[in-house]
Amino acid sequence: MEYKKQPVIKTQYQFLTGNVLKWIAAVSMTVDHIAAVVLKGYVRTNLALLSDGQVIRWKMLYHSMRSAGRTAFPLFAFLLVEGFLHTKDRKKYGWRLFLLAMLSEIPYDLAISGKLWNPARQNVLVTLFLGFLVLCLVEFIKYQEKLSEWSVITACAGVIAVGGFLAWLCHSDYTYKGILLICVLYFLHRYPVSAAAGGFCIWAERPMSFPAFLLLPFYNGKRGRKNMRLFYLFYPLHLSILYGINIVFDWRI
Repeated sequence: MEYKKQPVIKTQYQFLTGNVLKWIAAVSMTVDHIAAVVLKGYVRTNLALLSDGQVIRWKMLYHSMRSAGRTAFPLFAFLLVEGFLHTKDRKKYGWRLFLLAMLSEIPYDLAISGKLWNPARQNVLVTLFLGFLVLCLVEFIKYQEKLSEWSVITACAGVIAVGGFLAWLCHSDYTYKGILLICVLYFLHRYPVSAAAGGFCIWAERPMSFPAFLLLPFYNGKRGRKNMRLFYLFYPLHLSILYGINIVFDWRI
C-alpha cells in the first residue's frame, strides 16, 4: 500500500540540508577510518621504534579520532530513513544500497583485516540495507487494514527483532543496535527533537555520538544540491585508498 505522508513537526531553526549532513557524516567516518586503518597500521609496524611517550601520544590521537567517528553512523541511519520516506522508487533505492554494500565488502575487509573476505565482520552498509528491508516490511504491515492495532504492533516488533538478529548473525557493523536505531528514527521522524533524544538513548553507550543527535533537529527536510550520486562510491573508494596507503608504506594491518 502506498505510504501516507504525514507532516513533520518542525523546530524554529532548521538550516541543515540532507547533503550537508551527508558530508558531515562522511568526514567523521573518514577520520575514524584513518585512525582504524592507517594510524593503527603505522603504530603496529613501528612500535619497537617508538618511545613510551610517543606511544601514549599516538594512542591518545587514535582514540580521539575514533571518538570523532562516532558521529557518522547515526547521521547515515537518519539519512537512510529520510531516503526511505522520500524516494520515488523504493525498489531502485534498495537495489542501489544492496549493490553498494556488496561492492564495499572487499575494500572493507582489506582495509580492516587485510583479507579479501572476513566473515567475522561486515561493512556498515549491510546494516543499513537490513534496516531498509525492516522499514519496508514495517511499512507494509502498518497499512494492513484487516489487522488489529495489537497485531500490527506485534508483527512490527517481530520484524524488527528478526532484522536485528540477522544483523547480529552476519556481524555487520553495530549489529542489532544499528537496526534498532534506524527504527527509532523512523517511528519518531515527525518529531525531530524526540527522534534525536530517542536515538541518543539507544546509542547512549557511545556518548561521543552526541554531536550527531544534536544536529538532527536542525535538518530542514531538503536534499540540498543535486547531482551527488557519485557520493555513494565514496565509501568503498576511501577504504581502498586507505588500504593502499598501508600497502605502499608496508605498514602492518
